[in-house]
Amino acid sequence: MESVRKYLSLVFIFVILHTTVFAIDSDAMKEGKKAFSKKAYGEAIKKFNKHADSHPQDGEAYMYLGYIYEYKKDYPKSIQNFRRAADLDLDKDQRKTVLLKLALFFNYHQDWNSSATYASRYLKYDPKNEEVQKIYNRAVGNKGNPSSTQNYTHTVKVDSKPAEPKQSDSKKDASKKPDEVTDNSEGTKPSEYYEQVLVGQPNLEDVRWDYVLALFDEKKYDLAETNLKTLIEKNPSRSRYHYKLGIVKLRQDDPKAAIESFERAKKNPFSKDTNVFLYYVYLNEGVAYQKLAELDKAETSFHLAYKQLQKDPPLLALARLYEQKSDWENCISFADKALSLNPEQIESHMFRFVCLFEAGKRTKKFETSFSKYSEFIDSKFPDLNQTPEKYQVGFIKLARRYTETNAFDKAEAYFTVLEKVPANLESREYLFYRGRNYFYSGKVDSAISILQKVSGSSAGNYLLARCYSKKGDLSKTKEQFKLAADLKPDYWTSESIEKDFKDVWKDVSFREFIKTKAGTVSAQAQP
Repeated sequence: MESVRKYLSLVFIFVILHTTVFAIDSDAMKEGKKAFSKKAYGEAIKKFNKHADSHPQDGEAYMYLGYIYEYKKDYPKSIQNFRRAADLDLDKDQRKTVLLKLALFFNYHQDWNSSATYASRYLKYDPKNEEVQKIYNRAVGNKGNPSSTQNYTHTVKVDSKPAEPKQSDSKKDASKKPDEVTDNSEGTKPSEYYEQVLVGQPNLEDVRWDYVLALFDEKKYDLAETNLKTLIEKNPSRSRYHYKLGIVKLRQDDPKAAIESFERAKKNPFSKDTNVFLYYVYLNEGVAYQKLAELDKAETSFHLAYKQLQKDPPLLALARLYEQKSDWENCISFADKALSLNPEQIESHMFRFVCLFEAGKRTKKFETSFSKYSEFIDSKFPDLNQTPEKYQVGFIKLARRYTETNAFDKAEAYFTVLEKVPANLESREYLFYRGRNYFYSGKVDSAISILQKVSGSSAGNYLLARCYSKKGDLSKTKEQFKLAADLKPDYWTSESIEKDFKDVWKDVSFREFIKTKAGTVSAQAQP
């Protein structure tokens, strides 16, 4: 690897300093190179982006952007730009340099499919390069095994033309559960290709494995399962087959069968980077146990995953689990730990916000997580109905928070989404706080309609009494107040009664009603 890095440095120097006949030197490109040579990277980025906008097929600007972000240690953006460059027009030396960088990067991160793809493309230009041949051989040998690609796959995967993601694409990416790990299939051909090969040569194990990966990407899970069982029959000790079958079973919503496959995978773990392999096995095993509502076993699996690799997904999974168990303190603790490793992880902010809300801790962390979570939803999903389900866990708390801050219309937008879940229509939290939002936004009749569905709630009855007070209905005001006070006697002596019921307070009979606690004590007995 060290020799490869030295070689890469030499090639880089040659490529940067050597002016090629293929370069398109627009004014922006010339100014960008000049700024780049002076290490004025902010200016260089502007110029290279300007050149790229006017010359969409030229990869040289993206190559320079890749180097700039590499110097700035922004590796996701660096790789993003190198990948763009690799798919556009470059001269031979530039293309070799870019492909080599990509092969090295994905080899380091054990993204075997991408590493094999870029190493193979490089070898077309330099087939005798032994170091790159080793990278290619290693990648092919490991192809399809679980790896550490999860943290960057969606970040660096780009189209050949830079563009803002469509809303539907954003939803698709965001809805993929972070703990259901899949193989990055860059370079995998459509399943039909492998089908044709296997017709004539059905015993090619590597081809059938690639066929499984293609089927998985195409969400043809039944066919993937059939072919995985064929592979397992021929090679029952191959751990990655059992692991992948477990993932398929999770996608088929059969968590019990998934756990059985994960147990088989653990009996003969992958010999290279065993901790990485077991990390993903335990992580997905925890997901399966959680689906079965076996929360103690899920908790154990997530802890074991974290023991293998100290990454944030198991911590997030534990925060999610503790929120499900209404264990607010542990939820907050593990969300904190997850955010210490990945400060921008929105789900961690969501769970911390929810559990701090439940625990009544309006700290600086509460405000920070509220801001991160709410801003993410606002920017990514202007149509709240398009929000992936996993981000809706905190919607009821967002709605409550917006009610507290008098953002009544915004709160109502969240309540409208929540009403589409049948269980919410029977939830006291949803019914009470939506009624409360109606009340404070001046929609008294709507508030009454929904608060009447809240049973056994002193706060609900009290708020209904206030609604009827605003309507001047003295009889129903008294009725609901008494129901509230029967559940919570403190209401009789509350200092806010006169303020809360100013619409009926002028009526002598209401004041007498309060003074005698609905006739249960004499007026003379009052102090």
